[in-house]
Amino acid sequence: MKYKTFKYKNYEDCYFNVSNYLYNKQSMAISIKNEDEEDITVVTVNMNDYMYEPDTATIKNYSENSGITKFLVRLGVIEEIYSRIQCNPYATKNETIDYCLINIDKLKEYTKEFNYRWEI
Repeated sequence: MKYKTFKYKNYEDCYFNVSNYLYNKQSMAISIKNEDEEDITVVTVNMNDYMYEPDTATIKNYSENSGITKFLVRLGVIEEIYSRIQCNPYATKNETIDYCLINIDKLKEYTKEFNYRWEI
């Protein structure tokens, strides 16, 4: 299946790989790679205390991923932001972990490998 690519920061021809975190089958793991098979960044973070619903993810919107939530909203991958928390007590209000509803169909358009399956 052919997938669309996108530009992320200074990287061309990027795509997503999607799976589950090994130690939390409800938690969606999303990473960005480019056509050179270079790992660009891990988009998500697993939160042990979160109750994940189907098609939700916690987005790492801090450090090297600063601004990624806004990027994913523009791309159409995020449908709704349920909550935002500061990533640590000393973080600025823009350094957050965002619990979001993911548009799976839109995510798949930009995904090379989709192995996510929500299960209990």
